[in-house]
Amino acid sequence: MRLIPGRTIALAAVAALSLAGRPAAAAVYDVVYIGARAIDPESGLDAVRNIAIDGDRITAVTAAPIEGRRTIDARGLIAAPGFIDLHSHATNQETAGYQARDGVTTRLELEIGAYPVDRWYAKRQGRELLNYGTSVGHTPIRYFLQKGGGAEALAALDKPEAFFAGEEIDLPIPDAQYDRLAPLLEEGLRAGAIGIGSGTQYAPGITHKEMLDVTRVAGRMRTCVFTHVRYGSLIEPDSTLESVQESIANAAITGACVHVVHINSMAMSDAPLMTRLMREAKAHGADVSTEAYPWDGSVDSIRSVIFDPGWEKRWGVGVGDLQSRSTGKRLTQTEFDALRTGTGDDGVIMHMNSEATIATLLRDPLVLVASDGGNIAGPNSHPRSAGTFARVLGHYVRETGALGWSEAIRKMALMPAQRLEAFVPAMRRKGRLQAGADADIVLFDPATVGARAAYGDAARPSEGFRYVMVNGVLVVDRGALVPDVRPGRPVRSEFRK
Repeated sequence: MRLIPGRTIALAAVAALSLAGRPAAAAVYDVVYIGARAIDPESGLDAVRNIAIDGDRITAVTAAPIEGRRTIDARGLIAAPGFIDLHSHATNQETAGYQARDGVTTRLELEIGAYPVDRWYAKRQGRELLNYGTSVGHTPIRYFLQKGGGAEALAALDKPEAFFAGEEIDLPIPDAQYDRLAPLLEEGLRAGAIGIGSGTQYAPGITHKEMLDVTRVAGRMRTCVFTHVRYGSLIEPDSTLESVQESIANAAITGACVHVVHINSMAMSDAPLMTRLMREAKAHGADVSTEAYPWDGSVDSIRSVIFDPGWEKRWGVGVGDLQSRSTGKRLTQTEFDALRTGTGDDGVIMHMNSEATIATLLRDPLVLVASDGGNIAGPNSHPRSAGTFARVLGHYVRETGALGWSEAIRKMALMPAQRLEAFVPAMRRKGRLQAGADADIVLFDPATVGARAAYGDAARPSEGFRYVMVNGVLVVDRGALVPDVRPGRPVRSEFRK
């Protein structure tokens, strides 16, 4: 194994300490994987190795023979660090099961976030299949302030659809409440929130000054803003280009890191231009990054601002590119008009990206992979919730060769960990297949791994993942979901008091 200065040595030191007082010859580990093709993007390892697990840590990745209380024959399988999904809106355990069978070991709600943060974490303690965490939500906090910032406003947050579709989205924060915005964001960060989430496009009332002030908080606290940028549009004014420029400018002004979520569904065919702008900004010192998911369609409420008049030109699509999440069928103009003015189920999938655009984004060194998935509610949910990571491996690695195995694993495990590790200590032990790292591990068959979820048939688990381990506990064993285990742990930031 080629050592990475500092990091690999530090992880190995942790492993050495865990073995203190036990003769190496007598070592019998909790779980051992024998003969896996071990891929660790940080160290550059890509070789057949045996992997030992003790408790919740990787103890050894070695060519030497080792013995375990449980020994798993992993010959023919690729072993990799578990995938870290920075952008998951899924909350229930049924969907967590689909995500585990897609190789996800950590799911984080960073785009929209939550408030109050303590309450969000407390509801999940001891109940989660996967590791979990959230940002502090700019969008819910501004709604809380618009509602007066008291007990009634706190109760109103239990209906999150309100701060996506209520009249408040078009309004600024009242002057009398505005000075509370920054302290409440800081309160959430000190409670362990992973940065600041902002669904900026969903609240047109957010002024440029407000967004800059939010980013100033991130700069002061040395953390990141995860932003659904202000506009998704191919045309000016109010274009994605302007939105990305705003994000880059805010990062440059404040010193904060800014992560632009799902650039594929905000910039469409212009997405490669947006990533070029970000690379150029990074070359001049701005801390910006982005992500993509490997599907051509996005999901939104048809009554959201996304579909305000002129949407066809902004997104480069028409009514026939919209697919109902109720029926699974493409919409007609009459159906679109009825849904816009109705009150029932209004979710639609908008197909607006080409295969070439997605492949270009996935090859971009700046772009990591995140799902933007939500809870799976039947066959007409978006397939990204169940099959994002397997689709990258099956389609974009094995079938098309757009990526190699190690680079794909880097984008799904190491890069997300590195994006957060400056202010999230747990991430320094994740995204790596090394002694001393957390035992979040996936083993998959490279010949069969792939997404089975599809548009109109979304509630199907991925195939090819034989073993998935979270904190040393198998949650997928021989391809089957393990019942009645909840090894997921909270992932929190750490800021000075």
